[in-house]
Order: sequence, then C-alpha cells, then structure tokens
Amino acid sequence: MHKLAAVVLIGAALGASVIHAQTAPAGGTTPSIKAVQPGLFEVAGPRVSEAQAAGIIKIVAVPDKGGKSIYVESPWGPIYTDWPKDVKPVAFTIELKGTAAEISAPGFNDGNKGDYKAALDAVIPMAISKAQAQKTGKTKY
Repeated sequence: MHKLAAVVLIGAALGASVIHAQTAPAGGTTPSIKAVQPGLFEVAGPRVSEAQAAGIIKIVAVPDKGGKSIYVESPWGPIYTDWPKDVKPVAFTIELKGTAAEISAPGFNDGNKGDYKAALDAVIPMAISKAQAQKTGKTKY
C-alpha cells in the first residue's frame, strides 16, 4: 500500500512539473515593419511601433485636404484631422495588421528625409492621443 502511495505521489509531482512547463508564458512577438521606399524604415520605424502598440490600424496623410488631411483608423472608429502647426505636410500611409506594418511614402527621398521624420514625429503621437481620447469617450459608460 505504501508503495502505491509513493508511486502516486511521484507521478503527481512529475505530472505537475509537466503541466507547469506547458503553461509557461511564451516569449513576446516582435513586430514586422516593411518600408516600401529605401531609407523610410530608419525614419519611421520607431514611431510605427508606437502606433502599433496603441492599437492604431491605419494612418493616411495627404497634403492640402484641410481638416481631412490626416485619416486615422482606430478600433474605436475613424478620425479626421488637419496637419499639426509648423509641420510640412507630406504624403504617407501606414497600415498596421496584427504584428505586421507597412509604411509607404511615394515622395520620400534622401533630400526630404527630415520633412518626413518631422511629419511622422508629429502625426503619430497626435494620432495616438486622438485614438486614446476616442477610446475613453466610447468606453466611458
């Protein structure tokens, strides 16, 4: 009888360690960011990761459309806004799908890299802020 209890106890201990090994948390996933134009990733990569972490789905920025120059798609609905002051408007699109992102800026080149960096540094935090405000407004009740 004692042998049976010892076997059951050992089996339970081994089974518990197997269960714990199987339920250990998996490592985090690394986002994949694809920049269509060469050099664009270096300018936009870190900001795109911020947008991705905030749940943004898409950002489309075009010059000269007034209050609808920047379109942001968030899980809580669409957002339309104008360019931030003192930022040169440049065209770009960022599409975020799960852990993948694609950045496209047809007019991007080495000569206007600074304009794109300034635009992304201004637009993405603004988009995140507006999406968070939208989320707060929709989940308030």
